[in-house]
Amino acid sequence: MSEAWEKLKPKDKFSVIKAYHVSEADYVVLNMLYQPIVGTDAIGFFNLLLIEEKINGDKRLQPHSVLLNQLDLGIPHFFDARKKLEAVGLLKTFAKPLEEANHFIYEIQPVMSPSKFLHDDILSLLLIDRLGYEKVEDLSLFFHYERKDMDDYIEVTKSFMDVFQFDSSRLSAKENELSKVKEIVTEPSVNTPITGITQTFDWQFFMSLVESLHIDNKQLQTDLKRTVELFHQLYGINELEMFDYVKQSIDYVTNRVVEKDFKQLIYKGYHSRKKQEVTAKVGNLSPKEQFTDTDRAQLRMNTLRLTGFSDDEINVIISCDTIAPLLFLKAIKTQKGGFVSSNERFTIETLKKQSSLPDSVINMLTHYMLVVQDFASLNQNMMMSIANDWAQKKIYSPEEALSQVKKLQEAKTTPKKKTNNYKGNQRKETLPDWAKEDVVRKETPLSKEEEAFFQEQLKQLTSKSKEGDR
Repeated sequence: MSEAWEKLKPKDKFSVIKAYHVSEADYVVLNMLYQPIVGTDAIGFFNLLLIEEKINGDKRLQPHSVLLNQLDLGIPHFFDARKKLEAVGLLKTFAKPLEEANHFIYEIQPVMSPSKFLHDDILSLLLIDRLGYEKVEDLSLFFHYERKDMDDYIEVTKSFMDVFQFDSSRLSAKENELSKVKEIVTEPSVNTPITGITQTFDWQFFMSLVESLHIDNKQLQTDLKRTVELFHQLYGINELEMFDYVKQSIDYVTNRVVEKDFKQLIYKGYHSRKKQEVTAKVGNLSPKEQFTDTDRAQLRMNTLRLTGFSDDEINVIISCDTIAPLLFLKAIKTQKGGFVSSNERFTIETLKKQSSLPDSVINMLTHYMLVVQDFASLNQNMMMSIANDWAQKKIYSPEEALSQVKKLQEAKTTPKKKTNNYKGNQRKETLPDWAKEDVVRKETPLSKEEEAFFQEQLKQLTSKSKEGDR
């Protein structure tokens, strides 16, 4: 909050200019789409600027205390509201130092159309975060204008030339006047393009980098461009880093970027536990990367939604990420009406000592055992086995662990091929050819000498047997 007092004082002067006319339809968009994202203070500030522009504009400099008193806001909250308006493209701020105070010019920017707003991935994502998907879906239907089926009708609309008699020679006669009108109307829009959120990604530099990769140009200019812009806004990834991610995701057979791999690489690179541990030291971060706790939490929620997790799954992931393993275990056992046994405590402590798994992954394993599997207590042998598997697979985040849990559940619920239980449990031996029933054994007849020898041996055995009986 000290930043606000350093950059803005009640005695600082302000004036307002407008880059675009705000219509009644724009007010509907402001209140239904923008307000959930920026808040009521920001929309109140925007409305007050519109009034000031009508009354005074840039003709008279006024102190900021006028705005603060009318909005009933302190400097910190006023500064926060201003930043939000700037972030979503509704306001541009220009500052100039004067002798005793600074002078700020607030330039009101165009309000995006409902269609453009809802097609902006970042703004739509923020809106879903605030209101939930069902509400945003209702808003989308509200702003959807479906044309009535008129196949049975014949269009009888009159054209311009049907109504007005127009002499084309008058165009050349009034060319100077027409040029002046065009300059007056179009000049402001050149300096203030309608782009929504301010774009800071240097596309010209990025395109010069990826040129050598020979990526399919159609993909590069459409789907991939939107994805790159989205992740640049979410994570602040610069052009060189983005180029590296793109290069690793190319399918050189089709010369296309595999977007699933591309997103997964960015996700792992910026949200794995190991990466978080490295970047957690604020002293090593640039000012651009020094997010507040609220910013980080929001960024994480956005990332998880983009990765495909549901709201319930995200709640589990965030809980795993923010609670110590023993406290997490105790919370689940208490919720189930049980208690933490000494063996369970020992199991968790052993996992922390012996495995390389982060606390959040251990928590997800606990959740799997007690909630998903609905065991009454932790099964130490099973936990150790799964933890060993996850450690070898380098599972460092709760979301990766949850994906592993889903695979375990899928394997468990997939019907196995029916087999004869008895035959299935039999041990299969390898037999020599002579022991197999289906082998046809050829009998070789004995020679006369061999037959006489065996007969003699048989007589001797018979005689010995009779002597033994006496």
